Parts: sequence; structure tokens; C-alpha cells
Amino acid sequence: MATDKITTLSEFLHQSGAKYRVFDMGRRVVKLSPDDFVSFEWAKKPYPYPFQQSALFGVIFWNPKLPDSHYVWFLKFPLDEQGLLIQAARDEFLVMLLDRVGECMLAAEDGKNIEGALKDSPYTFTPREDKMAAFNAQATKSLAAAPSHYYEKAFNYFTGRTDIAQWQNLGMQGVADVAVRLEDYEETLGLIETIPKLPDEPFSVLSTFLEHAEPTAEIVEVLDQRVNMELQEKNPDIERVCACLRAASNSPATGLVDQMVIRVLKHQCSVDIEVLAIISGRIWRVLEQKMICNLFLEQLAKTEYGYSGFSQLLSDVLYMPGMREHVLQALRSPDRSDKLSRYVGRMFG
Repeated sequence: MATDKITTLSEFLHQSGAKYRVFDMGRRVVKLSPDDFVSFEWAKKPYPYPFQQSALFGVIFWNPKLPDSHYVWFLKFPLDEQGLLIQAARDEFLVMLLDRVGECMLAAEDGKNIEGALKDSPYTFTPREDKMAAFNAQATKSLAAAPSHYYEKAFNYFTGRTDIAQWQNLGMQGVADVAVRLEDYEETLGLIETIPKLPDEPFSVLSTFLEHAEPTAEIVEVLDQRVNMELQEKNPDIERVCACLRAASNSPATGLVDQMVIRVLKHQCSVDIEVLAIISGRIWRVLEQKMICNLFLEQLAKTEYGYSGFSQLLSDVLYMPGMREHVLQALRSPDRSDKLSRYVGRMFG
């Protein structure tokens, strides 16, 4: 195998004989298709989920002859202004990788050598605890492996089989496993019945992990009811509203999610920057709709963080692939408020 032919990480893994999966670790923990990952590595396509002008992803790989021995690398690469991989960074990373583990990475079968190959590399990072739990849940499910030993206790709790007040001993990993394994009818049904009764803390943890999953329309309906109850309060609990939005954000029931977002944006509570950050950072696709984008921008111009909050959130959205034109079109609306007009002038003037 000639090293001069290896120009990407996917080529390196392929030529090593490894099988692998890649998961985004920036926006939400979600599997990247092989085509998306290869196109990104060749700088043919922007990274689909840029986060702070970087691509953060986890690679789990293994030798097909030893399917029970998995290795994981968490990598972070800089992106250019178009969201494409800066290829000099990739080249530097590969030179170091080939130097440390050689071309036939799996030949030695030395797990410590493989896991430690990237120690001190500027291109590695350690995910937050909740992201790590979501990654483990997604990876085991993707590999058709059993969930963690925390799963059963979390399953029994969220399907209403144990006392709703007894949540203190639930393992974070168990909640993550439950969230990504909701295709089981019995589990979904139990969760639908349990969500309205959940205390704030376990509900918040559950919502953190549902954002990495694809909750059903029935679950989104229950979350929507919880949002509506909150919006009828004199002072809605912002954390509860954010938790519901987060939990519903990646659902395939996009029409229901859109209606939830619209109701929230029409309410005064959406001038809270946390609410707007959830919408732009987790459900950015809704901003492709002109009416929702206009509502979002008007509320963004009213937050207590003024122009700095406005420019920070807007810059993040403008960086997302495919979003720039939709947002710029909304910013050009002749019906925009005076305050929004001033901010737009300041940002682009």
C-alpha cells in the first residue's frame, strides 16, 4: 500500500481494512452518510452541520475479523468561509497519523497503540458527557449491539413502570439509550403517557437526548401540548419551552414541529435568546420558510442582548449550508421593523 495514495481519512480506514461509521458531534449526534463524509473530505461539499466554523465528528471503527473490538476517535477540523474543509489541516493530520500508526493500522492489533495514536493531536477533542452518552447510544444501535446496562431502569421509568418520583438514580447513558430506541411501539406508547407527568429534571434530561433521536408524531403532539400549557401561563417557564423545542427538533413530523415553532415565536417569551438559540441551532430548517424566518428575525432584534446577540445568532445561521439565501431574503423584507432595519444596516453596512 503506497502512502502517497492516501489523501483522506476514509481512504486510510478503507485501506487499513477497517469498517467504520461517522457521527456528527457538533450540532447533534447524528450519523453521517458515507457519501456526505467522503464529499466533505474532498472539499466537494460543505460540512452538513458546522459548529463554530468547525466540523466535529466521531469515528468508530473496527477490524471485521474482530467485530467486538471497537476504536473511537473524536476529531475536529477547521472549515473555510464556505463551510468546506481546510485541506491543509486534513493533510497535516494524515501525515501525523501515518507517522504514528503506519499504513496497516490494524495489522498489529494493538488497541492501546490505535486508541492512543492521536494523543496530543490538535485535531482531537473530548465530547461533553451528554454528547458522549448520545454517541454511545447511536453507535450501539447502528451496530445492532445491545444498549448499556442502564437501559432497563431508564426504560421502566420512562414507560411508567416505576414511581415517577424515583428518577434520582437513573443513568444518563440509560436515558440516551431509551431516546434512540423509540421505534418499539410499547416504549413509544409508554413514553407518550409518561411525558405529561414527568418532573422538570428528568424531562429536561430526556429532551436533551430526544434531540439526537427522531421522535414520532405522537410524541411531538404531547410535547406540543406541554408547550401550549406553558404559553398560557402569565410567565411561561423558558426552560420547559426550550426542553420541548429541543426534544421535538429532529422529529420527521416536520409539520407539527413547524406549528410549535410558530406558536412560540408569536408569543412574547420568544424574545428570550435561549428560545431563539434552540430554534436557530437545532431547528434551523424552519427558517427556510419566509413567514417563520421573518418572525424569528423580528424577535431576535428584541432580545436583551441587543446587537451582539443578534449578530452572533445570525452569523451562525448564515453559516449553515443552504440557509444564507433564505435568511438574506427575509432580511430584505420591506415590512421589517425599524429596529431590525437598523441592525441589518449595522451588520452589512
